[in-house]
Amino acid sequence: MKSEDLFRFEGVFKTYNVRQGIFSRGQSFHALDDVTLSLRRGSFCGIVGESGSGKTTLARLMVGLIVADKGTIYYGQRMLGDWLRRNESEFRSRVQMVFQNPYMSLDPRWKVDAIMEEGVRNLPRHERRKRVEEALNNVQLKADYLKRGASELSGGERQRVAIARALAMKPDYLILDEPTSQLDVSVQAQIVELLRELRPQLAGGMALITHDIALVSSLVDEVVVFRAGKIVECGTRLQVITKPEQAYTRCLIDAVPKWPPGD
Repeated sequence: MKSEDLFRFEGVFKTYNVRQGIFSRGQSFHALDDVTLSLRRGSFCGIVGESGSGKTTLARLMVGLIVADKGTIYYGQRMLGDWLRRNESEFRSRVQMVFQNPYMSLDPRWKVDAIMEEGVRNLPRHERRKRVEEALNNVQLKADYLKRGASELSGGERQRVAIARALAMKPDYLILDEPTSQLDVSVQAQIVELLRELRPQLAGGMALITHDIALVSSLVDEVVVFRAGKIVECGTRLQVITKPEQAYTRCLIDAVPKWPPGD
């Protein structure tokens, strides 16, 4: 493992058993199939693929929400499993994830201040408030949002709060799973600009999980393309977007709507 690698996957497999009916024995679905991948420290990487390609499974493995069936995952120079057994709280502070649906990731019964303080509740009260207000400011929300309920917020506001909750931990690395897919087009543009502005704060880098190759083309340095649990192409953004080697990657690029129509 190279010293500049932050995450490293070596021969990783993950299979789910999918039940077809109440009396069915189900079928096995190979979400990740012998994945070997390095994510460099400081790089913004786009993990791209259609639904079911394995990209969200990869993200959930990265934060320890699920465990690989086979293979090894490293964070830094240590196995991820070792981090989670010995230094879980430290790892959780270093690596944060923002989930796809802001309507499900935030408890509608909670006020924003409770949501924001959840991850930093062990800090002294004055430090908690400082972290929370600083994180809200980073996502361009005013402090008076702290007294609002999550159910009072728009989709864009909820996603900003979700990002701010992660930033309050002062993470080294941020993972975003389809951060704009549940938002309308105008709000998507705002979130993309927000992520671009946050880049200097993320020394370790960022993984952007998305089906939208147009989104990664404006934000990332490197692109990894998944299909049916396997990596089919990876390289710099310029290489993958402008000179794709695989027909599948070309299909993803060609699927991006062009404006005005006919151009």
